[in-house]
Amino acid sequence: MTIDYNIPDVAKSHLTTDHIIPKGRYLNFHQKENIHLGSKNHYIASRKVGQHLFLEIKSTVEKGWDLTLRDTPGTFWIAFQFLGSSSIDARENSTLASQHYLGFFNPGSDISYLFKGGKTWMVLIGTELENPEQLSREWPTLTCAGNNTFHPLPAVKTAFRNKKILEQIQRIKDTPFSLSYKLNYQAIQLMETYHGDLLQHRKSTQRDDISLFHRAKDYIIEHYMDADIDIKQMALELLTSERTLYRIFQENGLTVNSAIKAIRIHKGREMLRKTNESVDMIAFHLQFSTAKYFIRQYVKYFGHTPAMERKMMPQWPLEEEE
Repeated sequence: MTIDYNIPDVAKSHLTTDHIIPKGRYLNFHQKENIHLGSKNHYIASRKVGQHLFLEIKSTVEKGWDLTLRDTPGTFWIAFQFLGSSSIDARENSTLASQHYLGFFNPGSDISYLFKGGKTWMVLIGTELENPEQLSREWPTLTCAGNNTFHPLPAVKTAFRNKKILEQIQRIKDTPFSLSYKLNYQAIQLMETYHGDLLQHRKSTQRDDISLFHRAKDYIIEHYMDADIDIKQMALELLTSERTLYRIFQENGLTVNSAIKAIRIHKGREMLRKTNESVDMIAFHLQFSTAKYFIRQYVKYFGHTPAMERKMMPQWPLEEEE
């Protein structure tokens, strides 16, 4: 693994080999020869132990900076963000907030981390995999996309159990037995714990999605006559994103537009049955562009025209006034 970094006001040519080791590290088995940068405000150290790669970053800067990991093909990484925030190449779903962690597969491309100004503390643990499918068979949530591209998994909050494992790693000494056996065991424990956290995250997301889907349907039923109802407006009203709305409707075999149209069509049938309004006026009220388009969609849904709908309705005699 090769590490390149670009920190404002830090010139590599002027760095000394007399590195400063900060207090409060998690990876205390890093030695001076493992340090890439060790100064008052910056600490970057990495070490390969067996099939695992261990990287720790601590920094305090005013401006944003970046760090690139090279030569790490076929690696599954778990990244812990203790202070600050980061993202990978500004890619979607890769932003990591303080006290959260995520996993990602790197099929072979360089990984560039972007850090915001301020305090940063991060630990990355990589596991080199000859066959990523073996990992997904053991822990199904840790599945690579399989298309040889960068693949981030969901970020979850760093919990007590994660910190207890990291504290065990913090106690590991730079001895052959500890590095070969104890460190390997704890690294595997972190992967298994992440699998469990992703299972809980998936269940929570499913519950949230079901709730949001019903709220979205209720919103459409309440606002189906609004001319400006669309996915953008619904996302604003429901305090969610267009992407999330699109996904949950797609998972239910729908789109937002098709759901709006279906509710309007069914409301149209109700108006045909309960009112004497003309088809033109019903189409107008329901925001269809033309009556012809409304009729065409009506036939598609119910197999007959609005006129046939009214003919099929029973004709009740009017009550005589007393």
